Amino acid sequence: MENENKPIEEVQDQGEKKTPSSRNAGTMLLLGLVVALIVGVGALYFVGVRGVKSQSQTPVVMKIAQVFHLPIAKVNGESVLYTDFIDNVQAMQHFYDTDTESLPRPTDEEMSDYVLSRLIINKLVADSAKEMDVTLSQEEVDKVVDEQILPNFENREKAEEEIKNRYGWSFDTFVNTIVRPTELEKKLSETYAAAHEPDDETTKAQAQSVLEQIKNGGDFEALAKQYGSDGTKDQGGDLGWFGKGVMIPEFEEVAFALEKGELNSELVKTEFGYHIIRVDDKRMTANEETGVEEEEVKARHILFPVGTTGADLFRDYMNGQLSKSNIQVAEGIHNPFEEFFAQQQALESGDTQEQNQDK
Repeated sequence: MENENKPIEEVQDQGEKKTPSSRNAGTMLLLGLVVALIVGVGALYFVGVRGVKSQSQTPVVMKIAQVFHLPIAKVNGESVLYTDFIDNVQAMQHFYDTDTESLPRPTDEEMSDYVLSRLIINKLVADSAKEMDVTLSQEEVDKVVDEQILPNFENREKAEEEIKNRYGWSFDTFVNTIVRPTELEKKLSETYAAAHEPDDETTKAQAQSVLEQIKNGGDFEALAKQYGSDGTKDQGGDLGWFGKGVMIPEFEEVAFALEKGELNSELVKTEFGYHIIRVDDKRMTANEETGVEEEEVKARHILFPVGTTGADLFRDYMNGQLSKSNIQVAEGIHNPFEEFFAQQQALESGDTQEQNQDK
C-alpha cells in the first residue's frame, strides 16, 4: 500500500536564466500529484437512492447524498462519503480531460478503483496515525505548500489558476484532498520506521513463520503472493524451468537435491536474503549446444530480502491493517481490494485445513 509522487522536474529554457517555467513545472507537479489519487457488503447502509449505486453525478443526487451523508463504503464502521468519492472522480476526469498526452486515460472502472482505494487507505492511515499519536499541524502543511508546491509556479495566483484548470478545485480543496493526506502518510511512515528498525533476525523469524505455515498445509502460492518480494511474487513464486549454472550456488544446490513436489525443510540463506524453496517438477533435457542430456528443475520460492527498509516495514504494516479491516462497499460498486481479500481467504482456508489436520 505505498503513496509515491513522481519527482518534480525543473523545466529550463535554453538560452535563458534557469528558472522553472510556471506552466511546465506546475504541470509536472500536478501530473505527479495525480498519482496520489491512484495508489461482505452491508446492504442496509446503502439502500435508497438508485443514482448513488450507479455513480450519478447529477446535482439532485449529489444534494441528497450530501444532506443524508450517504456512504459509498465503510471502513471499520467509518463512512467514506459518496460526495467525496464523486468529487475525487470528477477531479480525476477533469485532469485527464485537460491532459491528453502525459498519461494514458484510465477506464471509468479504473478511476473508480483508484479513487475509492485512496479514500479507504486515507481512512486507515488516519486511524493508524491516531493510534500512534501522529499528527500533522497546519504549520507543517503550510511549509510543504510554501517549499514544494508554490515554487513551481510564478506566484500563488498562478498556482490557484492552474489547479482550477487541471482539477476544477480551489487551492484549499487541493491542499486538503491531496497534500494533507499525502504528508500525513509520509510522516506516519517515518514514525513507524524509526520505531521498528529492521534487522536480519526479524526477517529470518518472519521467513521461518511462513515456512512453518506451508509445512502445516498453508497454500504456497498464496503465501508467495502475500510475502514475496521479487518479480515472481505475482506468479506465486514460480521460477519456471532452469538448469545448473543459472541460479546462485547456495540456491542451486538445494533445488537440485530436492525431489519432485518436495519442500525444503529449512530456509536457504543467500546474498539476497532467506528463501523458501519448493521443487514442482524435474526433467532431463538435451543441451542445445552439446546434445548431452542435463537435469532441469521447475521450482518456486519466496524471498525475504535482508536489509529491509523502513518503507518496506511500513508497507507490510499497512497491508496488515488492511487485511484485518472490515471494509464494506456499496452494491454495484467494484471493490478495489477484492483480489487482496481473496488472497487472505485463501490463506485462512489453508489455516483451517491445518487445524483440521491437527484434530
